[in-house]
Amino acid sequence: MDRTHSVPPTRSIFRNEWPLIPLVLLGALFLFGGGALFGDHPSNALLMVQFCVVLCAILCGVFAVLRHADAISHRLGDPLGTLILTLAVISIEVALVVAMMAGGAADSTAARDTMFAVVMITMNLMLGLCLISGGARFGQSSHNLHGASSFLGVLVLLGTLSLVFPRLTTSAPGGQPSSLQAWFLIGVSCVCYGVFLLLHTGQMRGWFQDQDSTAMAVDHAVPTVGRSSVFLVIYILLIVCLAETMAHSVETLLTASGLPRALGGLLIALIVLAPEGLSGYRAASLGQMQRAVNLCVGSALSTIGLTVPMVLVASFFLGHPVDLGLESTEIMLLALTFLLAGNTLSTGRTSWLHGVLHVSLFIAFLVLMFDV
Repeated sequence: MDRTHSVPPTRSIFRNEWPLIPLVLLGALFLFGGGALFGDHPSNALLMVQFCVVLCAILCGVFAVLRHADAISHRLGDPLGTLILTLAVISIEVALVVAMMAGGAADSTAARDTMFAVVMITMNLMLGLCLISGGARFGQSSHNLHGASSFLGVLVLLGTLSLVFPRLTTSAPGGQPSSLQAWFLIGVSCVCYGVFLLLHTGQMRGWFQDQDSTAMAVDHAVPTVGRSSVFLVIYILLIVCLAETMAHSVETLLTASGLPRALGGLLIALIVLAPEGLSGYRAASLGQMQRAVNLCVGSALSTIGLTVPMVLVASFFLGHPVDLGLESTEIMLLALTFLLAGNTLSTGRTSWLHGVLHVSLFIAFLVLMFDV
């Protein structure tokens, strides 16, 4: 007679999904408490405490999103599994920006600053650390050249059209796109990114897989795709519910301390990309550089391809102006990032020297942010 004690399914769910507790409690507290934890006009010290509490809850939820997205990835395999992880993480970033716009907490450059920060983090910090990790352990790392060139081609086009052209044209004030430009950006982003997704998951699927990869055996202990998908959606919705509170805290603290407003976009990007960055770093340290490239470059592409149309559509309905055009120094950094990424991924083999160059460019991004 088997006396092995198995954990009941209900108890297992409560044990694994404990991050739901702080997310639900804080969401209910802010919903019924007027949106503030310490009253309508908290001091900066109390506002910092509020920000830290919300940040911890959101981070717990973000890592839960990573866990469920990894489970889906394990079941479905690459590149579809990696794509689901990327879309899940970037959807949080898109929802955060739109929620900030709807709540009136974001200024006109919030979407631009967040998108630019995501591109700099994914293409320089995350990719650089992955290349250093893989190069330090294996000497050289290889990836599929066709997949990398496809990623970069769409990213360079959409990134330039969305973040550079609105600054160079004079049909709208500052970096705002005109109505014609806005509808063009919505259309070209949806078409180019949609075609890319069709090729990514269909006819050209092999471009985004390791050339010597083998099929991954399915571990039946991993949760099913349906269960993980349900919890994935629940966590994303709860995280978005706390977005306005965190955005208001960040904006107030940055204003009070005299720090650059762009730092808010960087903080949001770091919070959202933390689990995906760890996943890419772990893949690179195991020699899975193709998965690391898919995560890093795919995140940058998904950010542009998803955020731009969603933000522009939201601006039409909310009447919230949006500045997409970068400043001159930021345009220079974006151009250097594209050139360096093209050089790094142009041969299909990388070393940790490439990683050092990318991390150095990210440090330059931080220096220019504070050197105002």
